[in-house]
Amino acid sequence: MLNHQGQASFTELASTMHLDRSTLHADLSALQRVCHGVADQISLQLNGNQISLQQTGQLAAQQLYYQFVKRSLKYQILLNLLHSGATSKADFAADLAISVSTLNRRLHELNQLLAEYNIQIKNGRLVGFENQIRYFYFHLLWFARPYRVNEQEMTDWMIDTFMAKVEQKFDHPFTEAGAMKMRIWLYILEQRRKNNDLAQVQYFPEPTDFSTASFRLTQTLSDPFFEKYIFSWNRHEHIALYMFVQGTMVLDTNNHAAQVLIADAAQQLVVKQLNQRFLAITQKQFDFQQLPTTFQARLLDSLTQIHYNFIHFQGLFRSIYYHSITDQIQSEPRLNAVYQRLLQPETGVLTEFDKYLSWRYLPLLYLMMHESKVLLHVGCDFSMETSAAQSMIGQIRAYVPIGIKIALELYSTTATYDVILTDMDRVYSPATPTFVFLNLQNELDVPRLKNFLTDHYFDKLFQ
Repeated sequence: MLNHQGQASFTELASTMHLDRSTLHADLSALQRVCHGVADQISLQLNGNQISLQQTGQLAAQQLYYQFVKRSLKYQILLNLLHSGATSKADFAADLAISVSTLNRRLHELNQLLAEYNIQIKNGRLVGFENQIRYFYFHLLWFARPYRVNEQEMTDWMIDTFMAKVEQKFDHPFTEAGAMKMRIWLYILEQRRKNNDLAQVQYFPEPTDFSTASFRLTQTLSDPFFEKYIFSWNRHEHIALYMFVQGTMVLDTNNHAAQVLIADAAQQLVVKQLNQRFLAITQKQFDFQQLPTTFQARLLDSLTQIHYNFIHFQGLFRSIYYHSITDQIQSEPRLNAVYQRLLQPETGVLTEFDKYLSWRYLPLLYLMMHESKVLLHVGCDFSMETSAAQSMIGQIRAYVPIGIKIALELYSTTATYDVILTDMDRVYSPATPTFVFLNLQNELDVPRLKNFLTDHYFDKLFQ
């Protein structure tokens, strides 16, 4: 409907979707009920053979998505497990108003999805390492629900008190989104503690050395309030919270206290090795002297959090944005070569390297390119008067691909340029690449011009 400006006939929609009329009618009726959940923003009208979709307000896709998610049996099963801990299949099916056979099918489908996080539903309860169960629920509540829903639900006296104490002690170390992520984690912690005997569960896949954790954070989390109401004197709860803070991008990297915490995580051996590997590969291509010092520090902080997460947590909600920038990088061979090298771990490096780091590394490469001070100096020598030539420079600037930094100026014989653009048969320095327009009055040269500027920009960026 959106692709057809919100207007379509019943007949053509049935044909496009390869549906019979009764199925389409049932689906449209269901979609109408979903739209009622966001009634102020969108409506679906059926008038005879005509269907009309009207957006009457500002609507995020996540709001509409959530209207489907909360009706999903799988979602309801997962929330039931979070809030009840465990239940028999008969009670489970009765609570959801479905048959036991339907429940069994849904549980089988869910376990196929949960394998990503190395957990499963067995005998009416979630089975697996506790930190992985919580990590999955964090992803489910963060990605599957609108921010406003979490904002309304992730608050009670325990969560509010915790956040106030930590933010006062560390001078607000979380980003705004990070603070909400913390609230979700604390909510999950509270639900798991209420409904499970955590003394009997295994928190981590292997013993975790807490000696590397920041003393200041440990000291803060030893507050009597935390010990009584959050951790119940359980050492593993300290570790689980510390790991979440370090590995889920909740920290504001501009905050000094947050930088101290991240620097602590950077000392873990495998984190340090992976950080050094990323920098060693990219420094062979990027001139780090062309990157601002502040950016280099932020880059290392980001790498530390990414690699800490990679080492300590399994499971991934892959960003949709990843696919668009992955397609884009195919047209930039040298940047793509660096990217592919980063995704080829040496023998002995942790498995799943490509899967979990590909969508994290790619934005960092683009950030490095955009933050670089490298600029392509372009001299424009056109056979026209000055004002017309300057107008042509503005037009050329519109043709330059996003992310390519260039400085276009009128050509001067006393200046030095990386490349020259001209429409005249003149002799320039043999060392300066020159692009000769076939005709400035049309756009025949635009594809060739884009490639010329892009190639020489990357030549300079990666020289």
